[in-house]
Amino acid sequence: MARNLFSVPIFFIVFRETLEAAIIVSVLLGLVEQIVHEDPNAIAAARRPRPQVAPRYTDDEKPSDASSASGSHDAAAPELPHRDARLVRKMRIQIFLGSALGLFVALAIGAAFIAVWFTQAADLWAKSEELWEGIFEVIASLIIFVMGVTMLKMDRAKAKWRVKLQRAFSGKHVDRETRAGKWVLFILPLITVLREGMEAVIFVGGVSLGQPAVAIPIAAIVGLVCGLICGYLIYAFASRTTLTVFMVVMTNFILLIGAGLFSKAVWAFDEQHFNNIVGADVDDTGGDGPGSFNVQGSVWHLNCCNPENNYDSDGWTIFGAIFGWTNSATVGSVVSYVAYWVAVIVVLVYLKFKEGRTTLLGKESAAGVRRRERRERIEREDRDDREREEAAAAGEVAVAAVEEKARPPTPEVA
Repeated sequence: MARNLFSVPIFFIVFRETLEAAIIVSVLLGLVEQIVHEDPNAIAAARRPRPQVAPRYTDDEKPSDASSASGSHDAAAPELPHRDARLVRKMRIQIFLGSALGLFVALAIGAAFIAVWFTQAADLWAKSEELWEGIFEVIASLIIFVMGVTMLKMDRAKAKWRVKLQRAFSGKHVDRETRAGKWVLFILPLITVLREGMEAVIFVGGVSLGQPAVAIPIAAIVGLVCGLICGYLIYAFASRTTLTVFMVVMTNFILLIGAGLFSKAVWAFDEQHFNNIVGADVDDTGGDGPGSFNVQGSVWHLNCCNPENNYDSDGWTIFGAIFGWTNSATVGSVVSYVAYWVAVIVVLVYLKFKEGRTTLLGKESAAGVRRRERRERIEREDRDDREREEAAAAGEVAVAAVEEKARPPTPEVA
């Protein structure tokens, strides 16, 4: 029953997209107070200009110092904390409204897409179920492959959006999104959440083609809730180091699911071939004994632990749904599982080489050359600074020695 009501791949797809949107929104929320308190003139793009803005004193500045700095604003000073709190609240409301609207539009489009698909093409693969399941599981595993690799870079999105917003509120050259005036904090989360939602719709659409319609809603809702909770925890407690560790762990878990799906897809192709030989669907028997698998090309077979057993799966259905476990492995399913991880390793090493963080056979990428030259330039500048400091110190010592020699001797007192 768990297999029919909950799709693990869909859960992780929705979770990943929700988490990415939540991280970007958390950056917006975190920058609100920073924008208000650190740069009073930079918030002009987010609110209407006032005729006169009273200055704010810093944390280490006493109220008496602030009052002595400008006597014309003494009466307005007590109103500043309330005014700042009201402005922060307005900016946060813009962020939440934009995020909610983007989420609503994305959910509406996704629900319409899934409803149309399952009402118009419900019996598309009735005669070749394993074949279609294998095809769509390959698609799902490739989608998860791309998602898992890009998820490793999600922690860098925080710094990227922080710089982008700081430029927006300081009036520097930015893209069209961040020049939206006082609605910038509404438009940015709207576009961000809508974009992530559309990505989730595309990914879920590709994965859900091989699964029952009842397995989609619960998985999508749980993934959405878990993504929001994790996004809030990251916003409230996590540093970038913690976020990086979290992303690495989640990426490994997602890639485990992708490898299982890829192996399961090849296993489905083998089973479809066996069904064509037998002339019937062996899954309909619901058993796992002799006759339920093809002995040719079999690597192992267990007369238990069968996730496809309709009568006594003993929880192996969940294990099979998460990691692609099967009690009857074939040469193709085992080789495909290993090949998936080899492909992951190759892509990650290539991306690391392309970013200039490693070398391959003694060769550097263009980014690696730039990183090395920048590092050498910094080291050279540091070395020059140290040499100048040492020369200046030596010069001071030499001058002091000359002055000491030139100083007349002090007469002795009888």
